[in-house]
Amino acid sequence: MAAHLIATVNGGTLDQYDQASASLIKAGLPDGLLHHVCVPTDDGFMVIETWESEKAIQDFMGSERFRRELETAGVPAPEMEIRPVHYVAVIA
Repeated sequence: MAAHLIATVNGGTLDQYDQASASLIKAGLPDGLLHHVCVPTDDGFMVIETWESEKAIQDFMGSERFRRELETAGVPAPEMEIRPVHYVAVIA
């Protein structure tokens, strides 16, 4: 079942996001990632994603690659919320 991730990064900057996402997202999408959006907030940024499954989220977020890239970019630890998806429509 598809899963939705909202990761709130309080104290993070868009420059940090850009640095981390260059390796994590823009260089090639992680397995299972269907949708990725980054939006600025008053105190940092928020990443909103749709994945093929909760397991795909956990596999990626638990990977050494993910931890290393966030640490290298100086991204503060995100607050993450994962919810099951009832329906997904891809609109091109």
